[in-house]
Amino acid sequence: MSLQVNAKQLTFNSFQQDGNTEFQYTWLDQMGKTQELSFALNSANVNGDYRHFKALRPSLLHMYSVRKLKQAASQLDPRKGSVKIHSRVNRVEYEIKGLEQTWIDEQAKALSMVYQNSLLEYLQQEYYTEFPGFHQYSSVKTYKPDHKRFAQESAKSFAPIIAQFRQKMPRANARRVATFLLSWLQTIPYSTMESRSESNGAGFVPPIRLIANNKGDCDSKVTLMASIMKAMFPRLRIALIYIPGHALIGLNVSHLVDDEKLEINGLDYTLAEPVGPGLIKFAEISNDSKRYIDSGNYQVELL
Repeated sequence: MSLQVNAKQLTFNSFQQDGNTEFQYTWLDQMGKTQELSFALNSANVNGDYRHFKALRPSLLHMYSVRKLKQAASQLDPRKGSVKIHSRVNRVEYEIKGLEQTWIDEQAKALSMVYQNSLLEYLQQEYYTEFPGFHQYSSVKTYKPDHKRFAQESAKSFAPIIAQFRQKMPRANARRVATFLLSWLQTIPYSTMESRSESNGAGFVPPIRLIANNKGDCDSKVTLMASIMKAMFPRLRIALIYIPGHALIGLNVSHLVDDEKLEINGLDYTLAEPVGPGLIKFAEISNDSKRYIDSGNYQVELL
C-alpha cells in the first residue's frame, strides 16, 4: 500500500436559492491537487427525505409484534379455544388452550407466522433489515439499516449530482469516476461507526442527510457511493462489504494485477474505503480490513 495521506476538505458551503440547496466543495486529493465539486439539490428532498430515520429501538419492535399477535388472537373463535399472549423481555410466549390438539397446533403455527411477519413489517417501515452478524453460532438477532434500499431510493434525488459528474468527466469509465468520487467522500468529515450489534443503526445517516450534514460514518459513505455509482452505471455490480466495526465497497470493474479484490459468486470486486480520513487509493484497503477479509470474517450485500 502507498503512504497514506490524511484527507483535507478545504471548503464546504451550502445555501438556499430558488427552492434548491446549493452545495460547494473544494478538497485536496491523493496527489495534493485541489479538486472542486458543486451541485444543487431540491430543498424539499434535502430537508424532508428520511428526516425521521432513527436508531432502531428493540423495545418498539417488540411492542409492535405483541400488538400484532394480540390482534390475531382476538379474531379467533372463542368456542374452539383461547390464546393468551405473554410479553417477556426480548421474547413473546403464547398460552394456547383448546378442545382439539389439531386446533392448538394450527394456532401455534399461525401465531409464529404472525410474529415473523410483524418483525419484517416493522423493519421494512423503519428502513432496517436483519443482519446475520459475524459469529457463526450466535443465536442473537441483530439488525442494520437497509443500506441497499437507501442506495436504490436515493438515486432519484441525486440526479443533479449525477449530471454534474457526467459533465465533469464525460465518457469516463466506472473506475475513473469511482476514483474521483472516493477522494470527495474521504474528505467529508467522518463520525465513528458504533458497534453494529449494539448500536442498531446509531451513527448511520441516509445519503442525502450525509450531504446535508457534511458528516458521516463508513456505512453512510459506502451507501452514498453505491447510490451514485449505480445511478451512473446501472449495469455495474456493486458489493457492500461489512467487517466488524467497519464497511467498505466493492465494484466489479476492470482491475489491475495489484488491486485489492474480493471474489464473490465467481466475479472479482475491486475494493475501496470511502470513509476517510486517510486518502486510501481506489483498489487499496487498510491493513485491518485486509486481515478481516483474508480470514473470511465478513458479510456481503449485493446491489
